Amino acid sequence: MRRILSFLLLLNLQAFAQTDNALQHIKERYQEVNKNISSYRMARVDLPDISTEGADLEGYFTGDTLQLMVHTIYGEMGKMRLEVYYEKGAPVFYYDRDYKYEVPMYDSTFEQHKMAVKEYRGYFYKGKMIRLIDEKNLIFTKRDEEFIKTEQEYLKSAADLYKIIFAHRSSGVSRE
Repeated sequence: MRRILSFLLLLNLQAFAQTDNALQHIKERYQEVNKNISSYRMARVDLPDISTEGADLEGYFTGDTLQLMVHTIYGEMGKMRLEVYYEKGAPVFYYDRDYKYEVPMYDSTFEQHKMAVKEYRGYFYKGKMIRLIDEKNLIFTKRDEEFIKTEQEYLKSAADLYKIIFAHRSSGVSRE
């Protein structure tokens, strides 16, 4: 019995180490993309039917390889900004922010820095979400029904936007 428990403990430690290594790699990928963003070719697509205030999608490419996709939806009471970081064509980090202004942006008392921000983060490894951080900064790793539902929503959103930006990748602007 003691051997079985020792074996199970060893397996759990290895799984934690693998997750920690994957998370560290994702953080390094995030930093690498942001460090090199000025050298990427940017493709931009206006998405006028999403919001009356406007919406756009930007893709940052090296050759035909998507490194980062940024989707922004503007509204009079806030904006939503989604960043999806890629590695070898697969999402590795899903970073969604929802900004809510105190007053409408057309109000004379509007101050852009006065807003509430909710952030959501999804970390992906080998096509699966391995960590989710919600708007309360709570960390989830258990693959329960809600976790898997969120994973599927994130992957679908990323795939839908990927199709749009990839179709417009050649209409980009060089940022050199």
